Amino acid sequence: MRFADVELHLDCAGLVDGGEPERVAARTSLVRRAADLLHSAGFVIFRLGRLRLGAEDSRALAAELTAALREELVRRGAPDDLRVEQDKAQETFVPQGFGTRTLLPHHDGQHCSYLTPSRRDDETWSPQWREFGASGYTTTPAHKMYQGVFMADPGEGLSITTYYDWLDVLATVYTERHGGTADPAVVARWLGHNQRAALDLQPKHGCSYPSFSGMLGLSEPAWHGLSFHHAEAPLSEEDRKRYPVAVPLTASCPCGECAGESARLFCHQMLQATGRNWADFRRKWEVLAPSERFDLLFGHNLTMLHGGLAGGRGRVIEPFCLVVDEPRGEQYEDWLAASWRRTLPRPA
Repeated sequence: MRFADVELHLDCAGLVDGGEPERVAARTSLVRRAADLLHSAGFVIFRLGRLRLGAEDSRALAAELTAALREELVRRGAPDDLRVEQDKAQETFVPQGFGTRTLLPHHDGQHCSYLTPSRRDDETWSPQWREFGASGYTTTPAHKMYQGVFMADPGEGLSITTYYDWLDVLATVYTERHGGTADPAVVARWLGHNQRAALDLQPKHGCSYPSFSGMLGLSEPAWHGLSFHHAEAPLSEEDRKRYPVAVPLTASCPCGECAGESARLFCHQMLQATGRNWADFRRKWEVLAPSERFDLLFGHNLTMLHGGLAGGRGRVIEPFCLVVDEPRGEQYEDWLAASWRRTLPRPA
């Protein structure tokens, strides 16, 4: 297991110590550091829980930090129309027969929030391809650029968010298949080619979400059509009928460690897509980010995948996201091209 580096845990004591000028200075320093880390490391944790404030005061600080982070990111070149979206609280679903649930890697709002090429790297790319499905999605239709989570209640299980460097996954898989160096523009165009192929296959696979393996270039309809989220969830009857080839794969998996049919299928998919089973993939890319009650976690929702390890039914999160309604325009393309390079368009 690899835990998040200590530098990714931001001490927030300055937000409540001293007078108003000191608190404003502390907030400014925090969001500047957070903006750096969101692009260099992919995520950051505001340790609001250690302040030992009540729920309402902690939530108010989370909202204040989110608004200030939005201003800082826009100051550095994120699109001017970046806005805060505070969504309703989300309780934790745990599949029947299990005490906790584990979420497999995903982007939030995946039907329209996933990494694509910038037109700076691929001038043939059309912004319309940044929406994979216009219905059946589970969150709002906004395009989530940064994913924030306020930990309203950690629940009785582990309160661990898992992060995976999607840029490094793409670069590694690309170089292992094609050789050479993983220049961001080259990898971006390869990803875009795979995504357009997945869109072309959509009438066959019928899924409104881009699949992990589809983005990595697999062409089998089953790997495009099967959508995995809860590791412990069984394969649905509908999917069993539609993709009978998947049924025998639910009995065991390449790593021999996966609990749950979805996890075992995901393990098979990972092996085909990356050359690594799920256990090996986790050892290479998974980073654990524990949090306590009232902490605020922020991740770059396009360059990072995230999941959740062994969360209990009592876990409740409140999304504080930074979103745009239309992922297009000069500012967006500049921000996206810079994100591929782990930076922002303008220095602070």
